[in-house]
Amino acid sequence: MRETAEMLQNHNDSMENIKSDIADKDQKQTAALIEQETRHTRVIDEIRNTTRTLNADLDQYKTDQWRLSASVSSLELFRNNQTNTKCDQKQEVAFTAAVTSSSTTWNSGTLIFNVVITNAGNGYNPSTGVFTSPIGGTYVFYVSAVEYSKQYLRIDVVLNSVSKVRAIGVDSASYQTGTNMVVLELQKGDSVWVKHSYGKGYYSENVPLITFSGFRIL
Repeated sequence: MRETAEMLQNHNDSMENIKSDIADKDQKQTAALIEQETRHTRVIDEIRNTTRTLNADLDQYKTDQWRLSASVSSLELFRNNQTNTKCDQKQEVAFTAAVTSSSTTWNSGTLIFNVVITNAGNGYNPSTGVFTSPIGGTYVFYVSAVEYSKQYLRIDVVLNSVSKVRAIGVDSASYQTGTNMVVLELQKGDSVWVKHSYGKGYYSENVPLITFSGFRIL
């Protein structure tokens, strides 16, 4: 009986050791699994953080690219404007137009200088008698006219419908000449012409006596 009891005790002790070993291994495996899960979680968090950082960097890159593109466009526009301005500053503008026939009845409207002698810059229109400034600046204008055989003649140099100076051919003798000159500040697109003010008729010849001239000085 004693041997049986000892064998039973040994068996019980062996079972307890086995249980203890199993519990210890379970605990270690559980700890290892927890550690592995923690590491996985940490790696996933790092990947997510890296992804967010990369996305933020990509957004910033796109913003920087857009700003750079806008800056380049602005600089290109500025350069083109500067180039155009420099070209405009060098643009020559000058004209002389004339009348080569006489009229005894002209008494209203614009005096049409239909014969073009010079038209650098193409600002003068011989069909309308109007000079249109192709570029802003300081201009000089000169007009001369001859009255027809003691018919009083008065004409104005006009800027955008406003009379600036006047020339008169009096009727004290035949074929009296009236002249005048004016310096005007023009904007691009401003118009200058010669209009009737008083009297009637004018006198000219094939080599013109009646002329209208203008040129840009600044």
